[in-house]
Amino acid sequence: MIEHNLQHTLSLLTRTPAALNALLRDLPETWTSRNEGEDTWSAFDVVAHLIHGEQTDWMPRARMILQFGETRTFESFDRLGHVQESQGKSLVQLLDEFARLRSENLGELRALNLRQEDLARRGRHPALGVVTLSQLLATWAAHDLTHLHQISRIMAHQYRETVGPWSAYLGVLQCAGHSSP
Repeated sequence: MIEHNLQHTLSLLTRTPAALNALLRDLPETWTSRNEGEDTWSAFDVVAHLIHGEQTDWMPRARMILQFGETRTFESFDRLGHVQESQGKSLVQLLDEFARLRSENLGELRALNLRQEDLARRGRHPALGVVTLSQLLATWAAHDLTHLHQISRIMAHQYRETVGPWSAYLGVLQCAGHSSP
């Protein structure tokens, strides 16, 4: 098992906007607006969800841990908070907004000059109980990877029938996923 390394986390978090941009920008809308079925998300929805997390989850919770420790419980995260906020926007607008917000958040995180003892500081999650700043930051990176995986799975789903018998050899088509809210 790998120990949490803040520099590695920052390195991964820095790359997510470019990865999404490379994968999604200028694709036909049929690739980015389709989902995997009822109560699942499209690539558009996932990017909107990531934006909502940048605004209401990662850095607000990191600041709470540093300021209040365990004395204040995090606000519950609204997993569907992105739906209203993304209405009327294009995917290009969302990709640009995500890149801007991520850059701002990572700039703020770097400016904190966190030390090992800061990473061990504890906060209180409404469902999980006591968590450390290190766990929150590692989860931020794993959350990005989860949604990159989800987007590739959503897009592969569009070819589920088209690939014919090869579907048995394509792991991305075997993954049941976790799209439903």
